[in-house]
Amino acid sequence: MLPPIRRARLWRLYAEDRPRGRPRGRPSGRSSAREGGTPWRFLDLWMDGGRAMLGAKGTGIGTAAKAAIDMGLARPMPSTWERRLGRELQRAYPGYAAARFFSSDERALAAAARAPGIAAANEGRARLRDIARREADGAAIGPGSADGAVLLLRPFSELLPGPRADAAAMAMPLLPCPSALAPSVLLVRDPELAKSVEGDILPPLTLASAHRALVELARMSEWYGEELWKKADRRLAPHFERLGPYLYPRSGGEAYDEVFKRALAAGALLSPDPELPSIVPGDFDDGELAALAAALAAT
Repeated sequence: MLPPIRRARLWRLYAEDRPRGRPRGRPSGRSSAREGGTPWRFLDLWMDGGRAMLGAKGTGIGTAAKAAIDMGLARPMPSTWERRLGRELQRAYPGYAAARFFSSDERALAAAARAPGIAAANEGRARLRDIARREADGAAIGPGSADGAVLLLRPFSELLPGPRADAAAMAMPLLPCPSALAPSVLLVRDPELAKSVEGDILPPLTLASAHRALVELARMSEWYGEELWKKADRRLAPHFERLGPYLYPRSGGEAYDEVFKRALAAGALLSPDPELPSIVPGDFDDGELAALAAALAAT
């Protein structure tokens, strides 16, 4: 349903068919919809599930990636970035003793399944538990138990009900880094267990980009917090339950299809999955949220 995107800037997506005469700069807060047509600018409340929480490319992730490319570090090879990213992850998640890096989530989960005790707890396979996902009935955000499962750690997951970040033997942080530049990470709590988990050799490009993303997320936390998030409540509280920056739709199931379509027509991209939350952007105008709220009120 989303038209071809020409450019992504901060928390907004710009379509290829920008109407003539419209400025390319910062949105004014007025509706982005053309008269009788499709919007050309979208406020991004999906953020690729959290990978774009820093905005389209953060402030320095692209610079870090370009520097690595210029140094020829775009293919798999050992590098000091493994150690540097590992230290940053331990600062962010002090309950875990070690970090292992993989080329995909599937390879990370496969490595977890081979670890002693983990495969037995999961009947020969590793489960990924996402506490941000609603229960199947859509009524509540389930706390559940992370025993024997790899816990998915979204940014600010400590604000969600459920297991603590260090409650699982292994965890997979969702890095606020574009997926094309980010490694998959497996955190291991027990130092002895970590000895049995071997990661992949990755391009330093991805490790350097992920390191920069974590540094930026720590700095972002100084202003991206409850004071900003609650400003969205004025417009969105009737339509979403908010937990930290995460927005859970009050309309679920088949009704959510209409919610998603009306939001898109009003120039806002929501989570395409009703069981996964949308996210309060790091920057928004009241007019953008007013247009979204008005569209949702009609559902």
